[in-house]
Amino acid sequence: MLRKTLATLLFGLSTALLLGGCGTDSSPESTNLAPASNGGSAAETITRVTDDPIEAAYFGVYVWKAAVEKAQSFEIDKVREAVYGLEFNAPGGKKVMHADNQHTLKPVYIGEILKDGQFKIVKAIDDGKLVSPDSYSSYLHEKGKAPAPTGGPQEGKEYPAADVTEETVKIGILHSLSGTMAISETSLKDVVLYAVDEINSAGGVLGRKIEPVIEDGASDWPLFAEKARKMITQDKVSVIFGCWTSVSRKSVLPVFEEYNHLLFYPVQYEGEEQSKNVFYTAATPNQQLVPAAQYMIDQGAKKFYLLGTDYVFPRTANKVLKAFLKTKDVPDENIIEKYTPFHHQDYQTYVQEIKKFAAGGDACVLSTINGDSNVPFYKEFANQGLKAADCPIMAFSVAEDELRAMDVPPLIGHLACWNYYQSIDTPENKAFVAGFQAFCKKNNLK
Repeated sequence: MLRKTLATLLFGLSTALLLGGCGTDSSPESTNLAPASNGGSAAETITRVTDDPIEAAYFGVYVWKAAVEKAQSFEIDKVREAVYGLEFNAPGGKKVMHADNQHTLKPVYIGEILKDGQFKIVKAIDDGKLVSPDSYSSYLHEKGKAPAPTGGPQEGKEYPAADVTEETVKIGILHSLSGTMAISETSLKDVVLYAVDEINSAGGVLGRKIEPVIEDGASDWPLFAEKARKMITQDKVSVIFGCWTSVSRKSVLPVFEEYNHLLFYPVQYEGEEQSKNVFYTAATPNQQLVPAAQYMIDQGAKKFYLLGTDYVFPRTANKVLKAFLKTKDVPDENIIEKYTPFHHQDYQTYVQEIKKFAAGGDACVLSTINGDSNVPFYKEFANQGLKAADCPIMAFSVAEDELRAMDVPPLIGHLACWNYYQSIDTPENKAFVAGFQAFCKKNNLK
């Protein structure tokens, strides 16, 4: 077995990495990606927070590093094979890369918003055990009839070679640093830089320092594809970490498959996709959507208002949710489905409808609103006098980072379903939070 040691030297944090990966039927070696505690407090005056996509973006860099060192190569196909089955300790605890389906085994938690903008974990699904990801929802596909993976190398085709020298290796960071999605994506760029800084301080990857190439997708989905093509063919990066919305991921996917390149995608999504050119480090529907809906049913919800931003993730997510609710005998009249455009600001009519829908009790909102539209939605919800006790909102795209831009007190008691929360009370997670905050403060990252 291959063994490596990574010392995360930044801010005195250190950790040991034991690299290796096997199929799920054996006992894979464990890779520790969480820095050991340095005794620092995460509750200083620093306002930066961590959340589920931030953790997934962070450990994605370390998974790539572990795979490169296991393969002893930066070649895409060798790195891909080395990722499968990799077991590791991330800031939020143990996780495993699936043996063959490009996704990550993760715990699932229901969190309730507190007045300090953090989440209280009110339910650990299956007692916090790792949930195996389904690329394709069992509520939309018969068993054994899911589509085959796409992408991967094509016989006889040559692909652009990455620019790897004896001293450096380039990676790409592709996120919206402007536009409606900047509220969520800027922190993902920052945490990837944090991971890069840690790794470089510890000696790099195969003795090479990581050189990041940063591009702004600007919440412009075709632009994401242009930027990805540039980083692969001109900058010649070895891997790209990026995208948030599924429409941005769908936009770049043909580029990654054309060049047989590799994307680490760190955000929960709707499933119904499995490309050999993407590693999905966040939740599939059975790791977020379905357990959240089941939790609401267990809490007595009988009526469901599905409200989302109008693009592929909310529409497909709600297709899964409706199919699941049907198996629970929820009648059609107890399900309302509505969508608004990106950057939508006026939710008065929608909240009026929700208020009427919830008047008899037993109703909840399943929200797939993305980006800065969450701010006016929750504000209007409170303005019309609705509280979590009247009609709880279960959100799939609101986490600690979004709450930084929102007036939190009216949100108290509303819910979200994620695989990680900043409030996870372990030395490893506290060290991660403190380290990220210190990195942002040092580099004046707001």
